[in-house]
Amino acid sequence: MTRRSIAPRLAVLLAASTAASLLLGGCGTVNTTSTREAPSTDSVPARTRVNDLFTEIFLHVRDVRMFPAKSGVMQAQIDVANDGFETRGFSYLITWLDARGNSIESPMSTWKTARVAAGGSITISSVAPGPEATDFSIQVRRAS
Repeated sequence: MTRRSIAPRLAVLLAASTAASLLLGGCGTVNTTSTREAPSTDSVPARTRVNDLFTEIFLHVRDVRMFPAKSGVMQAQIDVANDGFETRGFSYLITWLDARGNSIESPMSTWKTARVAAGGSITISSVAPGPEATDFSIQVRRAS
């Protein structure tokens, strides 16, 4: 075979394998519909410091809400979204803080794991360990 006759076949093979990859890559993704278009009235501004760009590209915090729970202490809800094409596992640590910004020791302050389907999102919830908690921070890292 000459070089000219191989090139069209190679192009067709490359196109077919790319199409198959795109079709199969979409398997297992999640389509999400929500009635909320604007932030919740309990949404609070959040600042993110990115140290792992790969994690930030695919997993990111979409919304942060904080409000008094029925018990009177603060509750936090954090929406984590996965914009990637495969299920992603991650670990997170929520630390509650007092009004001066000091961390409040709690047996609940341990790293936990979660998974988010491709194209999906989950809500992480945490209830403050006591009435002195007025704020919180969350750390997110890729699962090992």
